[in-house]
Amino acid sequence: MIIDMSLKNEALYADCEVESVAGRLNLLTPIPRAIDIVGWNINRIVAAIPQADRNTVILTGPMAVWSYLLVFHAVVHAFNEVKYNDGRSDDVLIARHGAAQV
Repeated sequence: MIIDMSLKNEALYADCEVESVAGRLNLLTPIPRAIDIVGWNINRIVAAIPQADRNTVILTGPMAVWSYLLVFHAVVHAFNEVKYNDGRSDDVLIARHGAAQV
C-alpha cells in the first residue's frame, strides 16, 4: 500500500481546508486542528484495510514533518513494514515488525 502524504490525498486531509494558489496546494486549517483531523482520517483509513493486506506501507509525497510523524505513528504497528520513498530513489525501510498487529 502507498500513502501519498501530500495535500493531494483527499482521504487523508478530508475536512481540512486546502487552497490552491498558483498551482500549489496550501493547508489553511491551523496545524493543531489539522493534527486532530488527519489523525482521525488515518486511523479510519488503516481500519478499513483488511489484516491480510497489511504487509508493507510506503509513505511518500511532500508534506510537513508533523504529518509524517502522525501517519507513521498510526501505521507502524498496523503493518509489517513501513517504508519511505522520496520519489528520487528506492524505498527506504523505516520499521519492520513480525506479524502486523491490530
